[in-house]
Amino acid sequence: MHSAFTPDLLGTFLSLRKRLLSTISRLVRSHATAEDLAQDTFLRLWERRNTPVDPAHLQNYVLRTGRNLAIDFRRRERIAPFVQGIEHLDFIADQAPTPEDSTAARQKLRVLSAAIEALPPRARQVFVMARIDGLTYVEIGEKLGISPKTVFSHMVAALEKLDSSCHSDD
Repeated sequence: MHSAFTPDLLGTFLSLRKRLLSTISRLVRSHATAEDLAQDTFLRLWERRNTPVDPAHLQNYVLRTGRNLAIDFRRRERIAPFVQGIEHLDFIADQAPTPEDSTAARQKLRVLSAAIEALPPRARQVFVMARIDGLTYVEIGEKLGISPKTVFSHMVAALEKLDSSCHSDD
């Protein structure tokens, strides 16, 4: 008897992979689940690579391990049938913020609001018109009677002060 870890383990697994997938698919009736269980089969074999296995029975050992994992999967499925189809839920995440996220966001909003209020009046006016109202520098300049370059200068000053105010805690 040799340990299951021989150069033949990977080769045997790969040569039996199609047959293993077919066997497992028949038992679990899901190609995606069969793929997962085939990978689990190799993992199980790898974890037990020091287990003595007769090289003549290595193919049967690989197939039996995969079949047993499929049977265990079906058994768990019967015990908890309400989770059937759960593999499709992996891509659905709860988008609702956690209470911690909400608290942190409220705190950041308070800091930002205080920083905006602390801006010089003209810089605050330009910032609000550009970032809140969505106006261009040309439109702001026309409304305030100043050049777009002056609007730009006020915006740069506002953004620098906001950046320093909001990151002074870090």
